[in-house]
Amino acid sequence: MLDIRKEALFKLGQCEVNPSDNSLNFYDTDADNGSCQKVSIQPKFIEVLSYLARQYPKVVTREELIDNIWEGNSYVGSKALTNAIWHLRKQLNQRTDAEQAIETVRKMGYRLLVEPEFNDADLVDEPDLFQQAQLKIKHLTRFNRRLTLAGGLFIGVISVALGYHLYQDSIRYVPTTKQNLTTEAGSELYPAVSPDGRWLVYGSRGSNKYASLYLKDLQNPAETPKRLTSTKTAELRAVWSPDGSALYYGSEHRSEDKCYLTKLNLDSNEALKLGECYTYSSAIDIAPDASRLVYIWDGAEGFGSGLYELSLTIEGEKPKRLSCTENCSYRDRDIAFSPNGSWLAVARRFGNISEDIFIRHTETQEEQRLTFGLEDIRGLSWHQDSERLIFSTENSGVRNGYIVGIDDKQIQPLEVEGMSYPRSIPNSDELVYSNYIRDYHVASFALEQSIPTATFPLLQVEYSYRNPDYSSITQRIVYVSNETGFNEIWSSDTDGSQRRQHTDLKRRVAYPSWSHDGTKVAFLAPDDKNEGNKIHVLDMKTSNISILATPYLDHNRPSWGWNDEMVLASSKDGITEFYLDNRLPKVISPIDMRLGKMIAEDKLVFTLLGKNGLWLLSLASPEQPSELISANHFGEGYNWVATDKGVYFRTSRSGYQLINFWRFNTGLITPILKLPSGSIPRSGAMTYMGSNNSLLMTLSRNYKRDVIKLQHKLLY
Repeated sequence: MLDIRKEALFKLGQCEVNPSDNSLNFYDTDADNGSCQKVSIQPKFIEVLSYLARQYPKVVTREELIDNIWEGNSYVGSKALTNAIWHLRKQLNQRTDAEQAIETVRKMGYRLLVEPEFNDADLVDEPDLFQQAQLKIKHLTRFNRRLTLAGGLFIGVISVALGYHLYQDSIRYVPTTKQNLTTEAGSELYPAVSPDGRWLVYGSRGSNKYASLYLKDLQNPAETPKRLTSTKTAELRAVWSPDGSALYYGSEHRSEDKCYLTKLNLDSNEALKLGECYTYSSAIDIAPDASRLVYIWDGAEGFGSGLYELSLTIEGEKPKRLSCTENCSYRDRDIAFSPNGSWLAVARRFGNISEDIFIRHTETQEEQRLTFGLEDIRGLSWHQDSERLIFSTENSGVRNGYIVGIDDKQIQPLEVEGMSYPRSIPNSDELVYSNYIRDYHVASFALEQSIPTATFPLLQVEYSYRNPDYSSITQRIVYVSNETGFNEIWSSDTDGSQRRQHTDLKRRVAYPSWSHDGTKVAFLAPDDKNEGNKIHVLDMKTSNISILATPYLDHNRPSWGWNDEMVLASSKDGITEFYLDNRLPKVISPIDMRLGKMIAEDKLVFTLLGKNGLWLLSLASPEQPSELISANHFGEGYNWVATDKGVYFRTSRSGYQLINFWRFNTGLITPILKLPSGSIPRSGAMTYMGSNNSLLMTLSRNYKRDVIKLQHKLLY
């Protein structure tokens, strides 16, 4: 088979193509002197034209041209080939008789339309040995290059895949390990590790029941923790300065009955008062650049408690409120700065039984909502990547830990029961938390017994149940139980038998209250948006549940009117009547009530928010409440019950609790039962069973609370 030399000179009509000097020579046949116009072009252009000429009249694919002219480099060759064809057409079409010298064949390639004329001397039977050697070297070089590239890519892909697989395996098989960092007697809360990872600060209530801050050396765990604060003050929650030289916290001075925001310099042990604070356990955090503190406070402007910012760089700067000031439907309760300083996470309470997490950009102040429908958030902290939040929440009486991404908002459970107030360890994928496991149960206490009597649980069970209310008509007890994994309404006989589940809402229900005729139960449950609560009424005969009409987002504990035609509860406007026939509610007094109970057709006994004492109100003249038990003797909010003879109520003392009885006819107060401190929770409930002359109350049992360090695969 004949072949043509690569360097062969050839003609295309009146154009002579000379590969040796990369020129196109155009001859003018009309001129007498046979003049010639010479055009020099790039070598690659000549190579393309020569290759098309040697393959005439075949269609040559782009891939073949790139392989032979650019040695298979498609990245460079693709654009260069298009450029070469354009320039060749421009030169040939202007100076040849043909309208188009090179044809583009769609989806195939290019074809030369002008027949080339070669010299016979350039036609050979086969390539010479030198060309054969060059051809072999060219093919081998191209093959080796492709093989090397493919091998490199293969090794790279395998290495990346293997590395990713090993990394995922290393995370997948990271064990969940818990290490106790404290073993002292007492309750250790709000742990935080210093920026260098050496020191642990936490709050603890010792044997004297007063809270103090303690410092533990994690490099010498056998050493006794050092108490940092005075026994004359109370402190529980502190944050580290970014350089680890100081602590910031709230300190309650009992002698002054005031709370001060305090800075403690650890080198000198000097405590500086920075301003007033809300309580010694209120949330506080510091910006990563140490420029400001953000904390919970009530600035007495009439807006209530909220977030405030205090500059640490401008001396004398007054705290600035960050929370809303008007028409607020929520309360900010906890905060945490992200490590990069871009975000401030806020735990926000809607009503009494709903709470969620928001993040606020520190520069734009724009907010995003991360969670929907949580119950009770117990601490939040950022992961070190500033892209994830770790938090604890109490669901149906059980505390657990979770992690949520700020981009995808996906919540993953850590499945660490008892996790409270988690705090990331700086520059680490581990965290510390306070272990908190608390069980609730309903207990009875028989009154006026000849033999000293203790409390007896209503049920011998492992799950929690609480907030009882007794109906003398049905002689049954209604209460809240998490037996199904959710807080639902249950009832039983007075001895705990004949238990029945009445709701299946699969969300938090709370504070059931019998109607006087024993046919209905009022209770609170979250609204559809999980941004507040509504008063629900359960018909005990039909099991139907209705929601009472209300314009309010939040309602306090419900109780029944004397004739059972309406439900009484506190709203933001005061004591309010909510009607069963869906009439709009009516505010009967602007008083900020905690819990009220009707003891006669016209008499309401109640406790106040923010003020001690037990109060009596006549519905006929609600503007004139009277003090039934003085504030000096009554400081309870919810753990009390009124009977025909008097009032039973809880009193908290240093190191113990009392159940007292106040008698109507004499006004005398008699202690009837002494219990360990914390036995009756602040949010409990108390009811009287006249059929057997006994009290029912919510009791709780605390396991020891220690600080624990956690390693978990979801933290990596």
